[in-house]
Amino acid sequence: MASFGMDKEVTLKAKIRQLVQLRQATINAPNDEKRLAADQEFVKFLKDALSDPGSFKQGFDTIPQLADLRSGDNFFRMINWNLPLDDQTHRYRCFIQFYDNKAKAYVVIELKQGYREVEGEARKVFTERDWYGALYYKIIPSKTRKTGTKHTYMLLGWDGHDEFSSIKLVDVLTITNKNVRFGADIFSAPEKNIRRFILEYKSDASVSLRYDETKKRIIFNQLVPMEPDLEGMYEFYIPVMQFDALEWKKRKWVYVENIDARMKEMDKEYNYPPLPQKLK
Repeated sequence: MASFGMDKEVTLKAKIRQLVQLRQATINAPNDEKRLAADQEFVKFLKDALSDPGSFKQGFDTIPQLADLRSGDNFFRMINWNLPLDDQTHRYRCFIQFYDNKAKAYVVIELKQGYREVEGEARKVFTERDWYGALYYKIIPSKTRKTGTKHTYMLLGWDGHDEFSSIKLVDVLTITNKNVRFGADIFSAPEKNIRRFILEYKSDASVSLRYDETKKRIIFNQLVPMEPDLEGMYEFYIPVMQFDALEWKKRKWVYVENIDARMKEMDKEYNYPPLPQKLK
C-alpha cells in the first residue's frame, strides 16, 4: 500500500512537470493563434492533474506565470492566469477547487469567461458559466454570516482591460456545493446598487488596491481625470496620493473618503498584477 501511495505522488508531480512545459509553450507562442492553441492544451492537462485526489494538497506554484491562491481557512483554492493577446486585451482562466463534505470528494469548477464589456458589470451577478474574467491576487475572509453549505469571500483582482485602461476590482465570491457566484448586494458606495466595486484608470498608471489587515478595511487611491473636461472618461483617470476605503459597517462594505493610509512600505502586489503574469 505504501508503494502505491508513492506512485500516485510521483504521477502527480510528473503531471505538474509536464504542465510547466506546456505553460512555457504558451508564454513563448509568437502569435494569438498559437498562444490560444497552446493554452487549450495546457487547460486539458490541468483538468487531468486537478482530478487527482491528492491535487488539493499539492502546490502548483512551480508552473510559471500562474497564481495558486488559497483561502485563509484552506477551504478552497483558485488557480488563475491571464492570456495576453496581440491587441493588448486579455483572456483569463480560472479553476476553483474545494472539498464537498456531502459528496465526500473534491470538486473542480472551471470558470468560463464571457468576454463582456465592463460597462454596467458592477451591477451584475455572474456564475461559473459567464464569468467576466480577472487575475486575482488576494482572498479576504468575508464579514457576512456563514452557513454550513455556503462560503463567502472577498476578492481583489486586476484586469488589463485594453490598451487604454486597466481595472482593479473588489468582488464577492460565494461557493456552494453546486456552483459559484460572483457579486452580492453588500456595498454602500457613491454608485448605487452595485454588486462589485470597480476602479478603472489609465492603462499605464499605478493604482493601489489593498487590504489593511490591521484595521480590516480595503484601501485604494482616489482617482481623478487628467483634465476637468475628461470627467467620466476613465481611460484618462490617474491616482492621487489621497486614499479612500471600504469599511465593514452594519453588514455593508461602506465607502469612506479621505482616510489616513500612511504606510512604512507599499507592497508591490497592490500596485500591479504579479509582474511575471504581465505577458507580452
